[in-house]
Amino acid sequence: MYKALIIGAGSIGGLIDSPISKAVASHAHAYQKHSDTQLCAICEPSELNAFAFMERWGDVHRYVSVDEISTNDHYDIVSISSTTKSHFYDLMTLLKRQDASMILCEKPLVATQEELSTLYTLLLQSDKKILVHFIRRYNPTFIHLAERVQKGEFGKSLGFQGVCTKGLLHNGSHMLAVLSHFLGNLVSIKPFRGSFCHEDLCGEFGVSLENTDGLISVIAHPPYALFEITFWFERGMIKILDGGDKIEIYSRVPSTYEGYFSLALHETITTNLSNYAYDSVEFLLKKNKETCKQILSEHLHIHTIIFQTFSKVLP
Repeated sequence: MYKALIIGAGSIGGLIDSPISKAVASHAHAYQKHSDTQLCAICEPSELNAFAFMERWGDVHRYVSVDEISTNDHYDIVSISSTTKSHFYDLMTLLKRQDASMILCEKPLVATQEELSTLYTLLLQSDKKILVHFIRRYNPTFIHLAERVQKGEFGKSLGFQGVCTKGLLHNGSHMLAVLSHFLGNLVSIKPFRGSFCHEDLCGEFGVSLENTDGLISVIAHPPYALFEITFWFERGMIKILDGGDKIEIYSRVPSTYEGYFSLALHETITTNLSNYAYDSVEFLLKKNKETCKQILSEHLHIHTIIFQTFSKVLP
């Protein structure tokens, strides 16, 4: 049994679902459900959150701050689901500890370029397994589809277009993680109509990857969640819909007009993405340090390019 600690026992830490939920969306639910982990403690400053958490998940040891965690206390796996502004201090604290050999940190990893610059080398040189919680990166269906793309099943990439909400750093980073997974490392982001919203960036952005270019739109204030991507390839099209819960694959077929071709729905995939917290814990437990380090490096690079884009929009 790996002893688990959750830093930040609010929504994603344990209050977004419950033990009877069909989805496994919170870190608490993932640790309760996984046969190899035992939830032992939380670190949560809010009395209200701590009370609500223990009502759902049972009594666990509670720290009010990470500074209270004694060097004699031992935890194998730690989830960081505190506020983004707390991530830097939480990560620095865990990197100095002898335990916490596995760390799963909510996105965005940090709040500023300065924090990222300080942590960048420390994270990559650490002997710990560390992942940023870009949920689709650890979903088995997304992993398999990325392998199909990389093996050339759909032919050469012709471009992509994505749309999401809540800012380039917050939900946009999720989208960039999918794009990088499918089409190679992120090269650059060019803001076409970038503006600041909620301490983040919204607008239209040209995105260059190793294997193709495309466009993403980050909408500022819609009254609903939105996350969709369309990929175009020589031999077809892939649509990621409903936040990633559903994927449609279209194949090139002869058109009714001689010499022309169109696209027809060929395959529909259900991703079971609602169990994302469990998938991420399972991935972190099972994958080796080299694999986790490669993915961490990719996601650190995404954060770097996003913060560079912030500087391009600053007046």
